[in-house]
Amino acid sequence: MDGRSEVTKLLNDISANPWIFLKEYIEYFEKMKNRLLKNISNVFDEKGEDSVHDMRTSCRRIEASIDFLEGFSKRESSKKAKKKVNKILKKSNKPRDYQVHLEFLMKIEEQNNEIIDYFKKRYSKEKEKLKSYLSSLKTSELDHLLESCLSFLVFDFVQNFQINDPYFDNLYKKEFKEVYEDFKNTDRSDDKKLHKIRIKVKDLRYKTEILGASKGETLPEEDMFKQIQDILGTHHDLIILKKKLVKKFQEDNIKALLKEIDKEINLLQGKIDVGVSEIFEKLYDNICSEKA
Repeated sequence: MDGRSEVTKLLNDISANPWIFLKEYIEYFEKMKNRLLKNISNVFDEKGEDSVHDMRTSCRRIEASIDFLEGFSKRESSKKAKKKVNKILKKSNKPRDYQVHLEFLMKIEEQNNEIIDYFKKRYSKEKEKLKSYLSSLKTSELDHLLESCLSFLVFDFVQNFQINDPYFDNLYKKEFKEVYEDFKNTDRSDDKKLHKIRIKVKDLRYKTEILGASKGETLPEEDMFKQIQDILGTHHDLIILKKKLVKKFQEDNIKALLKEIDKEINLLQGKIDVGVSEIFEKLYDNICSEKA
């Protein structure tokens, strides 16, 4: 054993012999592209309660995949593909938010039918807007765009990559150090900044997933990124839910509900202060320490 983390060894292995990684990368990209197209269909056809969430994670994974090789190619196909995928994400933001809010509200023992009904109607309305957009989206064109993007990314990578260039190691560590420093320097009450950190963590998680695919396993770092993502995500969702409730309903009528939400937020803030901080330190030791 050389003491290095698995992700660091993989990054070094890719620099020394990128062709095995490239095969797995192509298979991963194709899998995510097909999953996205299938999930778009599922959302439109109302198949599965998590279809919107699944569609969004497919988009995030494709974005991460493009980012991985985009440094070797500046073609328009990459920009166009990311722009198209990002638009799907933006169009699905509101229905996903209302779905998450509903899931939390439905778990509370004493349900307020007025509140539940309101969020159900909002979710339904936003989902119809999303479906309307998806109906105008030509999936065959999206398929072709993503396929073209993949082809150019791979071609330019093969043309431009130099064996033993530590590009991937440098890129991964640079991105991790940036989010690590952001978290350390962020006021824990700054929910907007924490949300941006969560998005960066999500991107790193999917890049780690791509690396793990080359070994056919889930790397420890991926699990750690997911833990951070889940804690920050739930915290952000509840902050937004509370703001929507206060804006829409008389505060006297939702005191008990707000108290329940505050209780959950306080618990999550404790997890952020201690749990997330500890996970980040472990990730730093795994990814950036001298032994790594």
